[in-house]
Amino acid sequence: MKSYNFTIPENTPRKENGKHWQYCVGSGQAKLAVRSDYAQQLKYVHDELGIQRVRFHGIFDDSMQAYMGLDDFMPLPGSKNFKNYNFRNIAVAYDNVLAAGMKPWVELSFMPSRLAKSQKKVTVNAEGRCGMPKDDSEWQKFIRAFIQFLLARYGAEEVETWNFEVWNEPNMSTFFSGTQADYFHLYEITATAVKEVDAKLQVGGPATATGAWIKEFIDFVEKNHIPCDFISTHNYPGDGIGEVFLGKIMFNAIVGGAKRLHELGSGRTLDGCQAVMTDKTEQAEMEKGQMRIVAKQVADAVGGKYPIYFTEWNCNAILMSPTNDDKKVAAFQVKTIDEMDDLMAGSSVWSFSDILDEFMMIPDDFSGGFGLLTINGIPKPQFYALKLLAGTGSRKYDLPYTNDEVEISVYESDTEKRVFVYRQRMKNVAEPDVSYKLSLELPAAPRDVVRYSIDKNHCNPKKVWTEMGKPTDMTPAQIAEIKERSALQKESVSYEMQGNAWIVSDEIGVNDVHCYIIKV
Repeated sequence: MKSYNFTIPENTPRKENGKHWQYCVGSGQAKLAVRSDYAQQLKYVHDELGIQRVRFHGIFDDSMQAYMGLDDFMPLPGSKNFKNYNFRNIAVAYDNVLAAGMKPWVELSFMPSRLAKSQKKVTVNAEGRCGMPKDDSEWQKFIRAFIQFLLARYGAEEVETWNFEVWNEPNMSTFFSGTQADYFHLYEITATAVKEVDAKLQVGGPATATGAWIKEFIDFVEKNHIPCDFISTHNYPGDGIGEVFLGKIMFNAIVGGAKRLHELGSGRTLDGCQAVMTDKTEQAEMEKGQMRIVAKQVADAVGGKYPIYFTEWNCNAILMSPTNDDKKVAAFQVKTIDEMDDLMAGSSVWSFSDILDEFMMIPDDFSGGFGLLTINGIPKPQFYALKLLAGTGSRKYDLPYTNDEVEISVYESDTEKRVFVYRQRMKNVAEPDVSYKLSLELPAAPRDVVRYSIDKNHCNPKKVWTEMGKPTDMTPAQIAEIKERSALQKESVSYEMQGNAWIVSDEIGVNDVHCYIIKV
């Protein structure tokens, strides 16, 4: 059995634990934020994990009625002359966010049909248009009215603490049908309109996928003296969902998906979706550490001139991938949060809940959704990883970056040290456990040591659900049972002291996480 040894002296340099992931969390579309179950789950995530903001798409989609008219309901002669802005539904969504103890991250998207140059819709079950406005001045008038509404309702002191981000992934035809130059122009007229109302509001972009367009965007705003307070971008290893909409790849996905559907024959809607939507990270072994590579590229391009926010990231971009529900995402997040900590001001895991309908609202728990919680609010392994990280102290050990098979992260406060041991892989491969030995020098013998594990037997609600026979339309009692049986479990730890060195040995499987909490 292969073994990994870690020796950490007490004089190891420390640095600030930035907790960038607590800055924000992603969710679906704005129309979902008016639901009571969404609001309840959002508050739970805030209370349990300390996340401060939430970001969602489509506040200007027609489903939110942000620009409504009589002809929407009564297409009579002359009815087009009766119209008005209506930010009431957006306000209900934001009221729910504030009631949860959080702030909205304002994504200024998508184009209302009344203002759109083209009626082509965003390709994710949304009612917004994905192109440019037909009249720049009318779009700017609309944006100014929206900002004035927010200031009047919530007050400048509050709204000036929010982030305003122009659009979502304009380099993906899924969300934007224009060119890079089109987006840069859209950013210019939008940011200018925001600042005309309140120059203190924080506005930025380009909100691209895969860390793209950063240098070009900065060159554009600086050369043309356009307001920009932060840089935002996204990344998922492989970025599979964006690739699905590219010509040959889309054709192959459709043909392959049709073949798999034929082979499957029949089943629930979810079964068909999972036959079509394949997870690229499970097709072949991908190199890990890709998030750090992209984050470093973005940081180099920005050169310290602007705060950087990764406003979407996670293990993969494939909705309904079964591995979104298991320990693989937990191990990915523990590693990624550590290795990106010095490279950004904040980030937003995608997403907090499976109350999400990018293509349709799947009613099943363990549907492979992106959420930290299932549609019924059952915490997944990744939720528990963040719960353990939420309890870390304000300092972390400045350890060398390794990208090895087994890695560690060490955090501390004045009263405890918290050590994470993880064996992160991008593919859930069946391989034997490996052993590790950890030696951590302490100022004195610990007062107490416990361990929490995320593995096949711990923090695994999908396993409990499977043992229950995979029930659909679960009762409150069944949901409560799964929560109880898959909650974090405190484990005793056998260790030895050699001088001031605290030493523990164990074995770890692929994508397992061990968290030692050492009271000092």
